[in-house]
Amino acid sequence: MSRNILLNGSWTSSPPGSSLRKEAPKVRVVPYKLDATQLESTIEGFVSVPKELAGGSSFYDNLYKADKAGPAFVFPFFNNDFRSFTSEFADTLSNITDRGTVSVSQMINEIGGEAAGAGAQVADFIANIKGVSGGPSTGTYIETPKFYQFANNDAALSFSFPLLNTITKDDAEKNTAFIKEFTELNRPRRESAVSMNFPHIYKVKVPGLRFIRWAYCENLSFSMVGQRRLINKKMVPEAYMCSMSFKSLTVEVANFLDKI
Repeated sequence: MSRNILLNGSWTSSPPGSSLRKEAPKVRVVPYKLDATQLESTIEGFVSVPKELAGGSSFYDNLYKADKAGPAFVFPFFNNDFRSFTSEFADTLSNITDRGTVSVSQMINEIGGEAAGAGAQVADFIANIKGVSGGPSTGTYIETPKFYQFANNDAALSFSFPLLNTITKDDAEKNTAFIKEFTELNRPRRESAVSMNFPHIYKVKVPGLRFIRWAYCENLSFSMVGQRRLINKKMVPEAYMCSMSFKSLTVEVANFLDKI
């Protein structure tokens, strides 16, 4: 079964390989099979930081220990939305900024006696403010620099496309095979009474619009469209509607724009 739904799948009545299909917008999804636990990947990521200080976006290539699981899936992409994110500055460091660093409480404990002195200075400062402002009934607010919140806040890349069962006689069989294969990639498989493997992760690219180095399938749904018939004791609709969303596993840094 071809994984290139754009060129060979039954999502349109245009014949496979036609020039119209080649001109259609697409999203390329490369599956990777994880071969290490999250803890192992985290340790490996911290160990590799000194090696990658000058590497920029190349650091992300080794962030997850995964092997490519066959050729890419190529799907038609006709959705309007392709990128959405929020930015925030706040009074505290973000969770990501704080990773791998000494916490504020640890630093205060190490400072020891100096912390007590600083506390006394703060008390004097507050007393002075009260004297200047005329007492506790008057509000006070001191402007301080805010910290950028490094966070994985990019919206998932979502898209939908149909799979028609009425173009050729083997459409239903091919479409069912694709649905089964792609579902298996995104569900854990039990390997023994105590072990299960992980769902696959992906590299995702919409040429000219968006690139995600590591993503997981956040949402996957298949629904039946049109009339249903029983064929060889199997329910076959006129078409399936496929919907999926891919969420980045990392902060989508500006470096990724160079790979679009």
